[in-house]
Amino acid sequence: MDVASDYCGNVNDQRQFNNLQSSAAHVESVNESRQVINVPMQLKESVVIVSTVSRANRDIRIRLKQHRWSILAFVCGVVLALVIVVPLMVSKFSSTATDDKAGYLFSLRFDRKSAHSLMFMSNDNTVLGNSFSKETPISVNHPKPFTTYKGTKGDRCLTSTTKIYFEIMFSFKILKSINQDATSLVLEVGVASREEIDSNHYVGNHGLSFYINNCNTSICFIAIHGTTKTRKEIKIISSSNTVGTVATGRLGFFVNMERNEFSVIDKDSSKILFTFTKVVFAHQLCLAFGVYNPKTFETKLEIMYFLRF
Repeated sequence: MDVASDYCGNVNDQRQFNNLQSSAAHVESVNESRQVINVPMQLKESVVIVSTVSRANRDIRIRLKQHRWSILAFVCGVVLALVIVVPLMVSKFSSTATDDKAGYLFSLRFDRKSAHSLMFMSNDNTVLGNSFSKETPISVNHPKPFTTYKGTKGDRCLTSTTKIYFEIMFSFKILKSINQDATSLVLEVGVASREEIDSNHYVGNHGLSFYINNCNTSICFIAIHGTTKTRKEIKIISSSNTVGTVATGRLGFFVNMERNEFSVIDKDSSKILFTFTKVVFAHQLCLAFGVYNPKTFETKLEIMYFLRF
């Protein structure tokens, strides 16, 4: 019984082994047949993809040929924009924010030839002072300067159609004490006849003048026209007039000869402080700029901006 059972067990094991081999062979045969079947399908898909890509490339080339002039015009436009706009942007933003003069074309300067011999000016004639300083290192030395008017005129005079706007930065420091009843002049911006500017130490007597002056216990800004006896205090520049007082500011001036007007604008408030009307004279008018009393005030005027309409 034991021998028979062992024999039967061996026979069964052999059958199972044969069955496993047969199943494995069948599976392998099936997989091989599937792989063989898939080969032509993969080739067919590759052919389709290559054909599609070729057709797309051909379509792109055809469209490029059809629209080549439009594309060329667009490219040229971009190149021109880069060539023109970029340098302008670079030049615009290359100046520093602290340089107020950057970007402005100056067509108004102080006239060096007419300046009084006691005046000092900058190299570019845009700063006028009554003393030597870093900004005004050059003393005026010309054969025919003003001998009475303590300042100079603008380097170009006005016509019947002149419309200009300019801004002046002023600064002064009080060097010595001032008597309360003294009317010490600090600076002036005015309009007067070219023939009469040098007839007086300031143009308010015969022309139109905006000037800064000592006013008892303060320093004030005044509009005056001696001919019409117009005089008006329009702003307090400094509430103190003691030694060591320093004041700075910026004023705008608008000359409209078509309307015969001369106005001053407060840059702090952007308001018109005063306007002279009926600005009519027999002779040609010029701008006048004065700086006074170098022993009492250290004063400077600077042209910051100019615009012609």
